Amino acid sequence: MFKEFWPTISRINRRYFLDYFIVWLLALILFAWLQASATLPEPDSFYHAKMAELLGQGQILHQLPWLQETALNSSFVDHHFLYHLLLVPFVKVMPPLLGVKLATVIFASLAVALVYRLFKKFEIKWPFLFVSVLLVSQPWLFRASLVKAPVVLLSLVILSFYCLSHHRHWCLAVISFLAVWLYAGWPLIPAMAIIYILIIRCLEKFRKDDSIWFKVKSFLSVSKNQIVPWRGGLYCLGGVLAGIAFNPYFPNNLIFYWQQIVQIALINYQKVIGVGGEWYPYGFWQLISDAAIVCALLIVSWLLFIITIKKQSVYSWTWGLLALVFFVLTLKSRRNVEFFIPFSVIFSAFVFTNYFNKFSFNDLLTLVGRKWRVFFQISGLLIILIFAVHAPADVLAVKKDIKNGWPLDHYLGASQWLIANSPEGAIVFHADWDDFPFLFYHNSHNYYLVGLDPTFMYQKDPGRYQQYVDVTLGKQRFDLKQIIRGNFNARYVFLDSEHISFNNNLRLDPGFKLVYQDHEGKVYQIVE
Repeated sequence: MFKEFWPTISRINRRYFLDYFIVWLLALILFAWLQASATLPEPDSFYHAKMAELLGQGQILHQLPWLQETALNSSFVDHHFLYHLLLVPFVKVMPPLLGVKLATVIFASLAVALVYRLFKKFEIKWPFLFVSVLLVSQPWLFRASLVKAPVVLLSLVILSFYCLSHHRHWCLAVISFLAVWLYAGWPLIPAMAIIYILIIRCLEKFRKDDSIWFKVKSFLSVSKNQIVPWRGGLYCLGGVLAGIAFNPYFPNNLIFYWQQIVQIALINYQKVIGVGGEWYPYGFWQLISDAAIVCALLIVSWLLFIITIKKQSVYSWTWGLLALVFFVLTLKSRRNVEFFIPFSVIFSAFVFTNYFNKFSFNDLLTLVGRKWRVFFQISGLLIILIFAVHAPADVLAVKKDIKNGWPLDHYLGASQWLIANSPEGAIVFHADWDDFPFLFYHNSHNYYLVGLDPTFMYQKDPGRYQQYVDVTLGKQRFDLKQIIRGNFNARYVFLDSEHISFNNNLRLDPGFKLVYQDHEGKVYQIVE
């Protein structure tokens, strides 16, 4: 009976893509469960919700007067433009903060489905197993649950890789164009294309040139009929250039990309100013601990890759290099783990498939010799054990982190008081740059000083930035009214309960009057 039942299921699956639906549905349920709380895991979520709301009202902002002490005040570039556009339907049909949570669930589950689609199209062995590893990786699961564009960019990277390897040039150009409009991380797509093309070109050269490299050609495997996709690379570059030039923010976007990609992402002012937590390094051992399943799989995959290097394809080389690059970048800035994890899983999937397409596990043990047999057997058992122990704990840890995030009404009380009691456009001196998203979402009636990243304020005027820091940390005790009112043109001060020294300075200064207070923060008004 089972023999008759299984072929029927297989035919239904091939016709209706039942396995795709199951993977997508499982991912959808998982991300929906993670988001089922009245909190958001990080402040930027509030900013993205507000920007989508404004865009839904037909406002394409070219200035951001809500950030008075940054260059964005007079020249703003929304490098998340397409991402905010994708959020618009969600924030229009329901409360914006709930809308962005639903959008995040859909975007993340679609990314997982596309990874599975990639595995199926390239005939990866055990695709569901590798997708499962991705779904229980704590760092990636948390990052994918943020209201951020990278999880959408991951989908575009996967699609662009498929188009490049299958010579779908116009599709690749369109995807590259959309990536530029989506998010400032768009250089990842041309970088992936360059790596892929260079690897194929090297293999071609190794085969043709009678040189020392010709002797090592067997270390890399590629079909004799493989064609270097130069044309695909040109279409990718064309799509990127079109996305930059045919852009609502051209030519100001050129300067902004330099600031965002080079100065903030690559150079990173973490040793000079207090940047966001995601820009600080991910400790090596902390990464191993947080992503134990993926790291264990990656170590075994690299060993298998080296041992069976003659069997490995251009695909495993491409994803292996991407995983290695993002491993280094993650050690520099922890936010890069959102790409390191999926790239490592995809690399591992190709490595195992490239070998086991022709050989069995017993062949591997014969190949590596008796000394390595015990290692691979123990490694396999350890990965299974780590998966069994870590998977439930990691998923629950992500759920806890999101639940312990920021309430949807964070700073709502102070914001409503300011709306009711201050003139429109009055500047609020706030004690933290990362207070801005909450205040901006609940109260666009007032203007603020700095937000999104402190680098924007530091670049505009380092001395003014340092003065702001000294005031908020309580180091500047005197002449506060002159500094806040005279230098920063602010009439109100908002601070949370953590700035004890700053609060004491204001409380003792006769130039300030406490006009609002709740459990989240206080508002002081300057006495004229």
